[in-house]
Amino acid sequence: MGSSTQSAFSLFVLSAALAGCASQGVQRSTAAPAGIPPPKLVVFMVVDGFPQEQVTKYYDQLSEGGLKRLIDRGAWFSNNHYSHATTYTGVGHATLLSCAHPYKHGVIGNDWLDKKTGARVYSTEDSRHTYLDEETPKHAGTSPFNMKVTTVGDELIYANGSSRVVTISGKDRSAIGLAGQLGTAYMHSPATGRFITSTYYMSDYPAWWKSYYESRPQDRYFGQMWTPLLPDESYARSAPDDRPWSTNYKGLGTKFPHPISGGAQTPSKGYYDAMLWTPYGDLLTLDFVKAAIEGENLGSNPAGVPDLLAISWTSHDYVHHLFGAESKQAHDHTLRLDRVFEDFFSYLDRRFGLDNVLITLSADHGFMNIPEYSASRRIDAGRIDPEKMIEAVNAHLWARFPSLDGKKVVTTWWNPTLYIDYKLVDGARLSRIDVEESAAAVLRDYPGVESVYTRNRLEAGQLPDTKMSRQVYLAWHQYLSGDIVVMNKPNWYLFAKPFGYAATHGSPWSYDTNVPLMMMGSRWVRPGKYANSEVVDLARTLAYVLNVRPPNGCEGRVLDEIVRTAPGR
Repeated sequence: MGSSTQSAFSLFVLSAALAGCASQGVQRSTAAPAGIPPPKLVVFMVVDGFPQEQVTKYYDQLSEGGLKRLIDRGAWFSNNHYSHATTYTGVGHATLLSCAHPYKHGVIGNDWLDKKTGARVYSTEDSRHTYLDEETPKHAGTSPFNMKVTTVGDELIYANGSSRVVTISGKDRSAIGLAGQLGTAYMHSPATGRFITSTYYMSDYPAWWKSYYESRPQDRYFGQMWTPLLPDESYARSAPDDRPWSTNYKGLGTKFPHPISGGAQTPSKGYYDAMLWTPYGDLLTLDFVKAAIEGENLGSNPAGVPDLLAISWTSHDYVHHLFGAESKQAHDHTLRLDRVFEDFFSYLDRRFGLDNVLITLSADHGFMNIPEYSASRRIDAGRIDPEKMIEAVNAHLWARFPSLDGKKVVTTWWNPTLYIDYKLVDGARLSRIDVEESAAAVLRDYPGVESVYTRNRLEAGQLPDTKMSRQVYLAWHQYLSGDIVVMNKPNWYLFAKPFGYAATHGSPWSYDTNVPLMMMGSRWVRPGKYANSEVVDLARTLAYVLNVRPPNGCEGRVLDEIVRTAPGR
């Protein structure tokens, strides 16, 4: 793993892991140092793009054995929030098991700009590694190199050397962010429909993986149609389908029923890609999860130590992007994902007994409603085009500083920041602060913009004493982030392509930050409804239960109000 250019951090983690692995042949004692022995298997679940409000909105239609089981028999924090402003997939997944904020873990977005080269950086790309047994697209996620901290899985392996950490997701950035430095990540390939990995993790697939894909299980859902699970009247609380602002993407259409063939005549790339944008993506994920549990023998570690399985369910996010969080499709997908969980929990119960498994659930971010839908309800909403915003800022700077006339001072946009060409500013012998403040002045009056933060003020800590300022500060990395942070007004869409999706996420508003936090495991967790928590508290609590040190960038607290410290207590 790694090369001569591997970071000092990664080399340290690797040497620590190898030191632990040297004792793998020795049977480790299963006795806990105090209190309750840790679980043999932790199932860490993430629903991509799952706002907290959907947990309660559809509660009466949930199955008894799925989400409702977690809510009623586990510990549920209903006022759980991300503390950072940049609620994107890569950021959330890097946060979830590291319990670190972006300014520490270094994953500041799904993408950002390398300030030295001017090139795009994808959050989990690493040119030294490629997809295993598949063509690797440009900017594909292949390693955790850009993560600067450890995760609970890393610390679990460091502690005993024998624990197995496996992560599975429809997105590479999700699986890799959860796997940390030492886990093994599997991510869905839209080219073949398989869950694949990269050369960072292994040089060849294990025998169980090869055997699993001999029968091409990814083809079993071809020809299916996504239809509503319940009668039409059951969706009265949601917006109807086939609205003019829904997005016809991947050949799925804008109303039920939705074909999942992707326009393909036989199982091929169009189908493999499209199906992940529907409930069939969850079924495909569940099939592979079961195969991984059995193939890796997770939860039955011969060394008697805990294993960690992390799963990120991707399709919910895609459904929201196409149809909005308020839609009939989002409603139906929540119910169908709930039935997938019911199937999965029943499987875990048969295999291990649920009392022997610790299950957690959260999300990488929430989701906004479609702006046009919000506007139809007399709420201020709209869409911001970043390219037009750049044009407006540059035009203002040309007028304010004639020596910059016609030059691209603000060069590009990567959510949610603008990048300034400081070499250009310095060459014109202008003050960087004057240019930043002048740009910020026009941005503060730009339609849909709530707040603006400049590099100088962020570096100097000169921020207003507001919650949003704290959110921005936790999300901004001095050496990686852009130069002017733009926060949109609530219900305003701010994304690279203003009409690429019907709805998006990424804001500091509660519909994006408020996500579920649930833990279920009767031996370790006191059931009940609890109030306040932060997402970073989940991994810190998990490390506590597992009797391992917290990840090195962790800023969460132990949720001691829910943790059992002795049998029956």
